Amino acid sequence: MKPETTFVKHDASFEKGTAPTRAAVPSPKRRGAAARRALTPYLFVLPALVYMAGLLAYPMVLNVLTSFKDVTAVNLLSGDGQWVGLENYRQALGDSQFVDAAVHSVVYALAAVALQLLIGLALALFYVRSFPGATATRSLYLIGYAIPIVVSAEVFRWLLDGRTGFVNWVFSLLGLQHEPVYWLADRTWALPAIIGIQVWLGIPFAMVTLLAGLTAIPHSLHEAAQIDGATGWRRFRHITVPLLRPTFLAAAILSLIFTFKNFDLIWIATQGGPANASEVLPTLAYKLVFLQFLFGKGAAVLNVIFLVLLVLSLLYLAALRREEDHAA
Repeated sequence: MKPETTFVKHDASFEKGTAPTRAAVPSPKRRGAAARRALTPYLFVLPALVYMAGLLAYPMVLNVLTSFKDVTAVNLLSGDGQWVGLENYRQALGDSQFVDAAVHSVVYALAAVALQLLIGLALALFYVRSFPGATATRSLYLIGYAIPIVVSAEVFRWLLDGRTGFVNWVFSLLGLQHEPVYWLADRTWALPAIIGIQVWLGIPFAMVTLLAGLTAIPHSLHEAAQIDGATGWRRFRHITVPLLRPTFLAAAILSLIFTFKNFDLIWIATQGGPANASEVLPTLAYKLVFLQFLFGKGAAVLNVIFLVLLVLSLLYLAALRREEDHAA
């Protein structure tokens, strides 16, 4: 019988007279340093997160909880308002004052945004061309956008005054009216006057945004189309409009968001009057909370405004993503 043969694994470490090495285990000090390096980016973001949580998230959550309670001036500080569920929403949505304010908000936002986009597009098409004094005159439009809304509202209150207003003086001088019109105190003209003021305030934003979109369109496309015999209208329809659509859509949605939530202009100019003729949802919520002390009902109206703005914001993000996918 042959002797049993055994195989021994050769280890070079034994030839050198050293023991086999093990995998290096990081020391606690090194593990702590690695953890600190991993947490460093989050520490830079932490102040912004605290700010968002304290000044945005907490008030939003508190407002949602308040909308489900019967919170009044008596039990506001104690916090023992009775839970009423959707009762505040039923009262708010079923109130004729809420319906009128919602209609006014929609009319005010859509009319103002449509007019300021049309005028802003016309001005952008005018200033996209190079001519002497274009930069100086274009800068004048930004003055109205830079002035605080409070100042602009007070100026327009004087301009539209029924007794000493500049607008009435010009119309009477031109023979367009014979009786003074109290623009901001007349139920027929209060909301159109507010829309006109908002159009004046929003034109600079629309013009600058659309002008940036027009500048980004390659001029060679227009030159090639002109060589092929395309008229100015055809170049605008088949080149400018398709390439300007993303910018126009972004300007439209952002303008809707800014206009729909506008409070200070309407409150300073008319306070929602006369007889609620210019009442919108933000002014209605302000009156419910700070004048009538119906905190639960006012919170419900504010949540409706928030939902509308959230939908508009999601539409804006979806439009941006769609345009990015199309460009890619």
